[in-house]
Amino acid sequence: MNPLDSNSARFSKFTRNLALGAALAMTSLADANSPVTDADIIPILLRRCANCHGGEYKEADLDLRTLEGIRAGGKSGAVINPGKPDKSPLIQKIEADEMPPKKIRGRAGIEQVTEGELAKLRQWITDGAVAANPFGRDDPGKKATPQELPWSFKSPTKPTPPDVRAANLVRNPIDAFLLRKLEAKNLTFSPEANRLTLLRRATFALTGLPPTPEQIDAFVDDDTPGAYERLIDRLLDSPRYGESWGRFWLDLAGYADSEGKRSADMIRPYAWKYRDYVIRAFNDDKPFDQFLVEQLAGDELFDYANAKEITPTIHDALVATGFLRMAPDGTTANPVNRVEDRLEVISDEVDILARGVMGLTMNCARCHDHKYDPITQADYYSLTAVFKGAYDEYDWMTPQKFNNQWEKMKQRHLAIALPEEKHEWDAKMTVFNTELEKLNAQLAALDKSKSSEIKSLKKKINAFKAKPPTQPQIRALWDRGRPSESYVYKRGDHLLTGDRVDPGVPVAFNPTKIPFDSKLKPAGAIKTGRRLAFAKWLTDKRHPLTARVFVNRVWQRHFGEGIVRSPDNFGAIGSPPSHPELLDWLAVEFVEQGWSIKTLHRLIMTSRACRQSSRVAEEHTRLDPENTLLSRMPLRRMSAEEVHDSILQIAGALNVAQFGQPDPVTIRNDGYVTAKTVDGVTRRSVYLRHRRKEMPTILETFDLPQMNPNCSERTPSTIVTQPLHLLNDKTVHNLAGLFADRIQREAGDDVNEQIDSAFRIALGREPSAGEAQRSSDFIMGVESEWKESADPRAKALADFCHTLINSAAFLYID
Repeated sequence: MNPLDSNSARFSKFTRNLALGAALAMTSLADANSPVTDADIIPILLRRCANCHGGEYKEADLDLRTLEGIRAGGKSGAVINPGKPDKSPLIQKIEADEMPPKKIRGRAGIEQVTEGELAKLRQWITDGAVAANPFGRDDPGKKATPQELPWSFKSPTKPTPPDVRAANLVRNPIDAFLLRKLEAKNLTFSPEANRLTLLRRATFALTGLPPTPEQIDAFVDDDTPGAYERLIDRLLDSPRYGESWGRFWLDLAGYADSEGKRSADMIRPYAWKYRDYVIRAFNDDKPFDQFLVEQLAGDELFDYANAKEITPTIHDALVATGFLRMAPDGTTANPVNRVEDRLEVISDEVDILARGVMGLTMNCARCHDHKYDPITQADYYSLTAVFKGAYDEYDWMTPQKFNNQWEKMKQRHLAIALPEEKHEWDAKMTVFNTELEKLNAQLAALDKSKSSEIKSLKKKINAFKAKPPTQPQIRALWDRGRPSESYVYKRGDHLLTGDRVDPGVPVAFNPTKIPFDSKLKPAGAIKTGRRLAFAKWLTDKRHPLTARVFVNRVWQRHFGEGIVRSPDNFGAIGSPPSHPELLDWLAVEFVEQGWSIKTLHRLIMTSRACRQSSRVAEEHTRLDPENTLLSRMPLRRMSAEEVHDSILQIAGALNVAQFGQPDPVTIRNDGYVTAKTVDGVTRRSVYLRHRRKEMPTILETFDLPQMNPNCSERTPSTIVTQPLHLLNDKTVHNLAGLFADRIQREAGDDVNEQIDSAFRIALGREPSAGEAQRSSDFIMGVESEWKESADPRAKALADFCHTLINSAAFLYID
């Protein structure tokens, strides 16, 4: 070992011991006048003993996670003798330094019982091993709900759309709410954008791709009433819709194909099934409430363990729980699988859920009562207790397989497959076993005199046995029906346990008394039903946050800013809504329309507000400088995926095949990451492998987030590396060449036809007279420079197409 590493380890151990001593000293001062109860003792046993005497493993038939288990003892009888610590085997084993066993200390956070903890155990037994009241020493409801709640904690009611002067501009109630505020400033909507602008805007908004020439012709030729509405319906029915809007949800979930956290950044082999579930859900217009319930508690909806056959519905529900497995997680093996590491994973998942779905920053309450919102520490730990049947820091399931045999911890994968998947795997296993039998027969037939041949064949057999056909699995989260007790961790430190808490929801979220039934009986005998109860509470139509937060996010993606401009913070220090009545009307309407996301899109996109021009007039700059009132449609730059996928599409190199394993990437020594092409084509970016530390370079350059732990709001940047990438990148140059080849095939040799075709494919419109002339001059000029080459027009067209890809007209959506 490097001496510096040794010194570092010693220093780290010293600082840990120092912190532990300080923590125990503070605990002793705080508890000096308090009786020792099981509420003080069980956290110690969870930390030091539950790995072997707990949920997954009960060595000697002993479960030390509960008072009942302690009193019941194990195979060798009682472990405590109330009133007689010296006669209690629990104390004897610890004082003899036999437990925890020396050989396993340090693994998965198992450490020797400290002197302070041992003193507390002795005192508890001396005092008769008394039980605490159900919630420890204090009532966990430390903070009364304030009488005046923030606006977002009150259930929305549906207001009546207002009367406005410009009633002729009202296409649906959205316009009426917006016009009322515009008219108060003597403003109105901007003129309606032209048809080709609307076509390009709508196609990008719903599919993330530019319109094709065929789509342009179909829309231009349709001059009957309702053409735009029919366009919206066609786009919503496109398979490309779910890929684009599925990516929107994958951001919130923190989707990645790797674990993150550690330098190894291990690949998640089955995460893609969750990605496919999300895309299908959007394409099928799965009701949002059902979508949420499946992701939060899909395993509690069906008794899948006893099902005769795994149906697509059951399979989807289990895959959906991958939502709660998306946070970065480095707890695969020691030394990063300690309780504090596990709590970081849980904290990240709560953060993803709270900010992404509930629009609140709850992680403040992990260490102290929230300083701005009425959320207590007890509220926070009651919420984490909801998930403890599956996420238990003292009964952990590792995210990946590893070789440390002692750990014996199960992985987060269910060996469950659809009938066709199982049939395919069974067939492969039959072939595998037949081949293995042949090899074993060859080994048995060999003579103990041909030792070298025997050794070689054994090596071959062992190598063969190590690579059986991969069994279909799901990276899922499921309730195991044995949650440990939950406690408040003072200052977020698991060594400073406070009051015991039951699973529940923050009191302030529930002014309308939406039932949270933690005893709800789910499908399956061993489930706790906690997450199912939480999911039903969260999707109750009276819930003050769920619908509001989601419609605000959809609005934000269409208009660039949410009605609430802090989409992940609807709390006291978040932005107030610019149009509160509109937000509430949309939220209630969303629920009344069956939580249909496509209906919500249709409503927004057919509004007059969404059809405005983006041109900025002088009065807009003066009276609505930040476009808060939506006096014009905001111009927006393509997202990272739109840049990547659009270049592929116009070059004729986009493979539209859906679903399945993520496509591999190529990683150069200098760190450049690009998609591997197959037969000259590449799938959409949503199907590329998204490893947290190896994101495709073009996507990272154009602001693809890294998912630490998720992305609730993308922030577009304008930096020099973006134009430099498009200008100099070899892959972009090659695609520009393919775009030019396409132009020559489809438009022939006439330069004017070539220019018209390039503009229609790349920009969705014909060039103006000035653009056409400048383009022609450019092509002719470059062609003359390459007149000695084999095909000077091809060279000139490639440069011209490359210029279009680099243009603002291509990169920005009007």
